[in-house]
Amino acid sequence: MLSDIEECVLERIMLGDKNSRKIAKCCGITELTLNVLVERLVEKGYLDWEMNPTEKAYRELKWVNGVYPVEYYVDTKKFWKMALEIAAVVMFFVMISIALWWVQVWS
Repeated sequence: MLSDIEECVLERIMLGDKNSRKIAKCCGITELTLNVLVERLVEKGYLDWEMNPTEKAYRELKWVNGVYPVEYYVDTKKFWKMALEIAAVVMFFVMISIALWWVQVWS
């Protein structure tokens, strides 16, 4: 099982970051701590010594086709469809409110 910091480091490496300073900054750790974590990830079989993720890393972090993690995957077509449907419903209620207001004003 990976700790949160180990998972953060592994995800940054899997996303293509190879710069140790950038990885450390993104995960909120020092470069010395990063070196220790990389060694630990190599020992656990998640990375090789060239900081390349292994199949175990992709499998355990549930990455889709080795490209995107499942929890970050968003279907943009469904998102925009839902956003438009919500906007249509809001506009419907706004129009009804305006119509009721006009009826009150002219009565």
